[in-house]
Amino acid sequence: MQFLKSLFCLQGLDNRARFCAICSAVYVIFIMLISAFTGNIFISLTILALFTPILSFTSLRRLKDAKLNKNWLFVPNLLFILTALIIIFSEQNSSYYLLIIPALCLAVLLTYPSSIKKNSVPLHYVLGYFGPVDMTEYQQMTHQGKQTKFRIEPTLVGDNSISLNSKSLSNDEQAIWQNHETTSPYDKSEHKIDLGEIIRLKLVNNRKAQLAIAIILTITLVSVFSSWRMKSLPNDEPPQTSQESAKLIENTPNIIKRMHPLAMPDDFSLFLSQYQGIIINWQADEVGTPLLWSQSSAQGEDSCQQISFNKGKPIRTLTVKVENSATVANGVYNNYFASFSPLDSKTLIKALAFRGNFSLCGYNFSLKGSQAALGKNKEYADWVEY
Repeated sequence: MQFLKSLFCLQGLDNRARFCAICSAVYVIFIMLISAFTGNIFISLTILALFTPILSFTSLRRLKDAKLNKNWLFVPNLLFILTALIIIFSEQNSSYYLLIIPALCLAVLLTYPSSIKKNSVPLHYVLGYFGPVDMTEYQQMTHQGKQTKFRIEPTLVGDNSISLNSKSLSNDEQAIWQNHETTSPYDKSEHKIDLGEIIRLKLVNNRKAQLAIAIILTITLVSVFSSWRMKSLPNDEPPQTSQESAKLIENTPNIIKRMHPLAMPDDFSLFLSQYQGIIINWQADEVGTPLLWSQSSAQGEDSCQQISFNKGKPIRTLTVKVENSATVANGVYNNYFASFSPLDSKTLIKALAFRGNFSLCGYNFSLKGSQAALGKNKEYADWVEY
């Protein structure tokens, strides 16, 4: 509990090792959780709201520890929030590379050593923290671990020796305390040769290094935005290709076969045509016409023109037909078949696997459990990419 309190402490100090550990943990866990909850904006924003204060508070404590201007707090943390929002709302895997930018800003704080001292003596950090939160329980665990490494040798001596041993014992205790009071594994390295200071000074004085960093950041940004653009291009051109596919399918209505049926969790089924086009089937209200929508003629029910998901772009249907139901005695038209272009098969299967729900012809369907169902069928599993 005390450790958690220290994460949200505003008054304490963090040395470089603790700051690095907290920032690394925040970034790694954030990436893992956001990847796991892609598409769920509420949970993703909750995760961001939890990790942002932790990152901001450790940055503030690091700035205090290095005696730096507190205004430096805003640049890396605002960049982290902006990048996280882009990742959450874009749902593009390439967006994660943008985290390099706020990470580099935070890395600058690692190059500054601890500067605050009390009476010219370095402060005593516990797990890299110094402040009002009581962390003595972790200090005691460290002391016990060290004491078990030493063995007391038996001696045969008199009273003088006993008093001497008591003196030496008190000296040892004092030495141990002074050792913890004045140094830590990180402080020793900081007082001898400060590697972070050397790196920062070399970067400041080296134009080539600065240019290299600028080039890397530029390449990262260009690559990310190019990736977004390339993924959006295929969806800008489907009307023409879909119309050609519609003509092909409608010109050969009796040849279309429905193969490899796959029952999905929310009362609808999938079929594959011999052209590898996806067909969605469900039973619903009775209608008086066997053809609800045809893309080639652009006539029919407007709600059947496309399948819409809770996230991402909709996908146009080629035809939506309603056939006689074999399960109804009167043979009414209530067996719906929505056909899609083979060019959209991969995009459609991925959407069915990773989205939350979809609507088609005014009917709503849940996609809970659809990923598992698709992954178990070899005919559809190849289109599901993780």
